[in-house]
Amino acid sequence: MTIRSFYHTIFDALQPLYDSHEAAAIAKLYLQTRLSMQAHELFLRGEEEITESQEQLFRGELADMAQGKPVQYVLGETEFYGLRFEVSPAVLIPRPETEELVLRVVETFAQHPAPRIWDVGTGSGCIAVTLAKQLLKARIFASDISEEALAVARANARAQEVPVTFARHDMRDAGNLPFPAESFDAIVSNPPYIPEAVRPSLHRNVIDHEPATALFVPDDRPLVFYEALAHIGKKCLYSGGMLLMETFEDYHQELQNMLRQQGYRQIQSITDLNGKKRFCSAVL
Repeated sequence: MTIRSFYHTIFDALQPLYDSHEAAAIAKLYLQTRLSMQAHELFLRGEEEITESQEQLFRGELADMAQGKPVQYVLGETEFYGLRFEVSPAVLIPRPETEELVLRVVETFAQHPAPRIWDVGTGSGCIAVTLAKQLLKARIFASDISEEALAVARANARAQEVPVTFARHDMRDAGNLPFPAESFDAIVSNPPYIPEAVRPSLHRNVIDHEPATALFVPDDRPLVFYEALAHIGKKCLYSGGMLLMETFEDYHQELQNMLRQQGYRQIQSITDLNGKKRFCSAVL
């Protein structure tokens, strides 16, 4: 079978799950990664035959993708901020929107001589590791409640050859901080924020495969993790230190009110490139 033929095999198998644009993007990403080719090479070399062993592997993995398993989990990796990151079902797949959060942190602290930054709920480590790559004089800390996620994050820090201090911690426990001797210039986080009521509307590749504990919050307490972050910040941010958080657009006003009540100032809602209220920043 040729590369072009297998591209169409993947595309056809994914059509019941995705629209044409997304099915094509997944097929290209899969073959680019598995064949170590650039996108243009797939088509320039489209008539080349894939080997029998490659076809056997590809068909096995296609069966998983056709059942809704995200291509990033099938490949075991994804790209974020121009870097390759290991991913597994223990961690959320990094989203392009989160790159905007990282960029804001990088721009904020680019001239700081040695910022101390804590990534709370690190997951794959994409935020912490990218910050360590971009802010070479920074000291980066990261925590997560999941040991499995921390194993992935540590592997990504090793692969990118950056120093990040990791610890296991439930962000709702502000009484037992993982870095008790440290103070920080910034706390950055992409916490769980999707209300349970929204779950049925999400694509099955998200709800069936990505870790629910990293996605969803109770409908009656949508700010539970932001309240936790506000409490943590009050304990370990320097005066003038910042919270920078990814958020759910529907409750920005409630979030701002809560932060104001907790004593934060210079509270800002920030839109992403699609014009959605995606981030919030606040100064202690």
